[in-house]
Amino acid sequence: MYQEPNKLSSKKKIEITVLIIAILWGLLFIVNYLRYTDSKPLILALHTTKEYEDGNVEEYISFGYVYRRYSRNSYRGEEFVPFWVKRKNPEPQPDLPTVPDDYEVPEDNYGHDDKHRGLLYYYDSHFDLIGTYKCINSERDCNKAFGGYDKYNIINKDPLTALEKQHTMGNIYDKYAFVDDSEPQDKAYGQEGYVRTIYLYEIAEKGGKILAKYADIKDSTYDPDLEKSNGDNNQFIVKSMDNHKWGLIHIKENGEIEEVFPFEYESINYDEDTKYYILCKNDVWYVYDLNHNKKVSVDMPDPIYDVWRNNNLTYYIKTGRDRVVGEEEFTDYKVYRMEDGREFLNIERVNQVIERGNFVAYLTSKDSILHFVDYSGEEKYKLQLKFPQMYHSTITNPAFKISRESETSITLCIYKQRDVVDRSEDCENETINYKTWNQ
Repeated sequence: MYQEPNKLSSKKKIEITVLIIAILWGLLFIVNYLRYTDSKPLILALHTTKEYEDGNVEEYISFGYVYRRYSRNSYRGEEFVPFWVKRKNPEPQPDLPTVPDDYEVPEDNYGHDDKHRGLLYYYDSHFDLIGTYKCINSERDCNKAFGGYDKYNIINKDPLTALEKQHTMGNIYDKYAFVDDSEPQDKAYGQEGYVRTIYLYEIAEKGGKILAKYADIKDSTYDPDLEKSNGDNNQFIVKSMDNHKWGLIHIKENGEIEEVFPFEYESINYDEDTKYYILCKNDVWYVYDLNHNKKVSVDMPDPIYDVWRNNNLTYYIKTGRDRVVGEEEFTDYKVYRMEDGREFLNIERVNQVIERGNFVAYLTSKDSILHFVDYSGEEKYKLQLKFPQMYHSTITNPAFKISRESETSITLCIYKQRDVVDRSEDCENETINYKTWNQ
């Protein structure tokens, strides 16, 4: 006998409908959340823009939530929140400052100095004057910006390669420049509490335009002929004024500023030899190949101080951690193969590493011996030093310094004592020839 199938009750139909709607809503929410994490607009959302005196806020309103992109002088950022969360509305901040133009440009800067009579002078490669800048936040204390550093100070961490003076930033397309126009302060750069103000300036004869404002800037590449630093392909490492995190920007010839790395890093450093960026985010360090947009190292918990390639085209990284043992303060360095994190050098109390294409030399504070090893791990040479300390001052010597270097040898100046007597007489040269080490 034929039996008619049971029909769904109205309650069951409602439950199924609600379940389908919930699944569809969940899928849409996940898609939109992923788009938000990539700073992309939401789909199936109502787009509006709210204008303020100091910028605007874009909103993408979807089913129960909203994505906001703040582009205001008083606040810059993004948020993905339920629809009932109110829009952030801080007090408007004024636009970027106006550069004074009520001055005469002295014509007696015959040495083409960067700064003359309180003005900054900008010259092209032919030493033709292209513009000047008058200080905004002080009478005469502004300067062309120099490349700074973060709390890890990686660029000056190694006593052998530390800069005696930070590099000045050069012109960009002979149209733009970075200016350090910080407020006068009792503290010096690098001291806790010092506040730096960096302007990106569109160069003009007088009264040019401020394009952007940053809390700091770093070195990337350095031109020894011009004695100026610049960005890698006009990409510059700068610190946000809003959250004081580091990011990477690209400055186009028309003055447009493109964000390459978002402002969310505790440290960004550029390695000019390998063209890689060393990044730190949430206390995790890694190496990034921007040309191919990919991470090329494993994550490391300790700061990465250097990355290099040996003669066999294998990449290595040098990490380290600051330590205090008794009265001795030093950085305990370690070396790893970059691609897989395999240990190459992990010995107690290594306080100096010299990395070259066919060898690594390391100094330990345990025995004051400088060990030379090739990349198979075989020790090729060892040199007894008088003491192990590398950090030095006007009254103390380092254990050694590099005097000369060629493709086949390296000459070290070995200091006889820690205390300075006569630096010209305090050390003896020792030449290590490594021409036959790999034969």
